[in-house]
Amino acid sequence: MLKSVCPAYDPALEEADQPAEQGPNSMDDVLNLAQVMAELSYLARLEERRETNMASLKRLKEARDALLDRGGEVAEGSVARRS
Repeated sequence: MLKSVCPAYDPALEEADQPAEQGPNSMDDVLNLAQVMAELSYLARLEERRETNMASLKRLKEARDALLDRGGEVAEGSVARRS
């Protein structure tokens, strides 16, 4: 008499056929990541603007100092002319 041969039940085979569960928080994670990336991009632009503004401020201060120094020389020259 022939026995019917049934393969042993293997839950791993059944799990392999199923798509990976992404869970309810998967979409939240994607949205949070997108928001974090957008904020980092915004902060990088702000940092670039800050660096540009700092360079401009430095140039303005140097120009002011040069004018003040030259103004002092002019004031000294006018005092010397009065004497």
